[in-house]
Amino acid sequence: MKKVLFVAYGSGHIKMVVPLAQALAANGMAKPVVLALTTAAPVARAAGLEVLQFRDFVTEADGAALALGLQMMQGLGGPAADPQETVAYLGLSMADLIADVGPEEAGLAYRQFGRQAFLPVRTLHRILRQVAPDLVVCTNSPRAERAAVLAARQLGIPSICVVDLFAIDEVKWIGAPDYADQVCVLNESVRQFLIAAGRSQDQVVVTGNPGFDALNAPAALAQGRQIREQRGWLDRHVILWPTQVEPAFHPFDGRPGDPTLPQRALAAVMQWVLSRTDCVLCIRPRAGEDLPVFPADPRIVLTGQDWPLASLLHATDLVVTLTSTVGLEGHLAGCRLIQVLGSVFDQAMPLARYGIADAAVPVAEISQALERWIGAPRLAVQGQVPATRQVLAVMGRFL
Repeated sequence: MKKVLFVAYGSGHIKMVVPLAQALAANGMAKPVVLALTTAAPVARAAGLEVLQFRDFVTEADGAALALGLQMMQGLGGPAADPQETVAYLGLSMADLIADVGPEEAGLAYRQFGRQAFLPVRTLHRILRQVAPDLVVCTNSPRAERAAVLAARQLGIPSICVVDLFAIDEVKWIGAPDYADQVCVLNESVRQFLIAAGRSQDQVVVTGNPGFDALNAPAALAQGRQIREQRGWLDRHVILWPTQVEPAFHPFDGRPGDPTLPQRALAAVMQWVLSRTDCVLCIRPRAGEDLPVFPADPRIVLTGQDWPLASLLHATDLVVTLTSTVGLEGHLAGCRLIQVLGSVFDQAMPLARYGIADAAVPVAEISQALERWIGAPRLAVQGQVPATRQVLAVMGRFL
């Protein structure tokens, strides 16, 4: 049987890979193996997938690299969830960096950029030779995922890159015509962005993001209808505000932000909702965040993390957000979307430019945008081909 090696970091990246690997195993197209990087390993194991890590490829010749990795781990300032893997990941990655640019420049790069300085192509070359996959599938993360695609090219192994969002930063490498044989993207706007950057028409395929497929599961749609019925919202316009914080300064480039922006935007939404009798505002705090201040009124409902997000989105007509990915998820679940501008993260989440937000407005124009879009019909979601199935079709070209 042929073999596919998935390479993914944690968070949203492994969530894209899990449904692909599970579907691949279920349909017998090929055997899935996951090189699970850092926090991705427990997620992949919990999904019943075969997991490999950097530590599985350590040899007796890596003593110096492991000693270096141990020293680096001790400088992280906190206990590692998997010390053996952390040492192997840091040590092998740093050894590659030293081999590429020399010890002095490597040390400077790590002090300045941390793990972002890594591109362990040599280690991924070693891993691919041992695993010998017929196909490599990565997401759009840098470092080891990017290194896996580069190593696969060196070894003549086909590769696919599955992009989670907009490739705003990743276009620097994903836009190169020889980076991965195929690139799977969220929508046509992202596809055109990569084509404009240098990819050919046949190299970029609109598939959607497999990590979002569960949003439109039949159970989520049914539970959304049930929420509206039980809450008496059948004749109401339901608006969702997912909370988020705005930093005083951008964490990477230092641009000043406005920490008051989220509360000012929410206040404008609440003022508009409270001026009407046909609307309900749901406020969904992020996990671990303090609750925002809001008046005691039946038209404003706190929908905490105990409300399943997919079901809540199918009970919602319109989402208002700054840059929360809940806005994108709402759009994919059929909600109308208004983005409030002014965040230091606007450039990283250009929701209107990519055909996702219906409107992108400053705080002063929130009420006008709500008037325009609150009565618009929800977007059709039933009958869409799941992203997992579409990415599998792309993978089938190489298997």
